[in-house]
Amino acid sequence: MSNTFKSNSSTNIIKLNNKTYIPFQLHQLPDYYQEISLSDQFKLKGYIYIKESSLKSYNKDTHTLNRDLTYAQRR
Repeated sequence: MSNTFKSNSSTNIIKLNNKTYIPFQLHQLPDYYQEISLSDQFKLKGYIYIKESSLKSYNKDTHTLNRDLTYAQRR
């Protein structure tokens, strides 16, 4: 079986072998992270990718990465 890799560049959601992996930064990890199997996750470029089916609840519409926000620093 060959590995297939697809990336959605706007949100960094990765599809690998017809499985969807969602990126999380360390401070965004779910409370039950310790319960998720190591085979359902991997680390890449500062993100921890977790298989979508192993998440208890996930809403793609509300999950944002900090670089995607249109926030300008103000003093």
